Amino acid sequence: MPLAPPPAAAQASPNPVPLAAGTRLWRVHKKSRGGADFKPVGSDALFGGGRFDSTAADPYPFLYAAAGQQTALLETLVRSVPFDDKGHRLIRRAAIAGYRISAFSSAQDLTLLSLLSTPDLAAACQDEWLVHAPPADYPQTRRWAQWLRSQAPWAQGFAWPSRRDLGRQTMVLFGDRCPGGVLRFEPGSSVELDDADGAKWINTHLLPYRISVRPPPQRRI
Repeated sequence: MPLAPPPAAAQASPNPVPLAAGTRLWRVHKKSRGGADFKPVGSDALFGGGRFDSTAADPYPFLYAAAGQQTALLETLVRSVPFDDKGHRLIRRAAIAGYRISAFSSAQDLTLLSLLSTPDLAAACQDEWLVHAPPADYPQTRRWAQWLRSQAPWAQGFAWPSRRDLGRQTMVLFGDRCPGGVLRFEPGSSVELDDADGAKWINTHLLPYRISVRPPPQRRI
């Protein structure tokens, strides 16, 4: 039901999906934020932001993650990046300035609201639009996130199919519903994405996707 508000009288019955303790997850984040830190500030209700960010109408810390490194990179860095005439996609260096990728896990089992299948979406009174909608519709998907959170107070996050890495899952975790300190950063897992080694790392991991980034220019001595 694209571009329609949540139903006024319906009661959703969302399906849970477990996230087992110890599951390694990856996230791309600013260097100013720890590898397992939630983003504390929500997005504007109408402009910018991500699919299920919090807003002033329902403020909560949040953290996007994926089980695979490539999925985390694609979801964060390859939004609407077109193929060039040679059939490749190029990440702008400005898009990775000040960013790193890190791994973390949860110290205990978490329960997410599943948006992974058509029956799961139907249980949430939705269809594929909610997880496939382009960024222009994110103000509406954020409104749906607010409603689904009210329908499922047990949900510690959402899980849905990646739009940019088909066949893989992505998720958002809610900092107001996850126990304090439950997320554990994995020491030694971080990769700085904006230096020469980071460019090599990105190009190796995204080679099958025909995506690359140019290394930073060498400084003249």
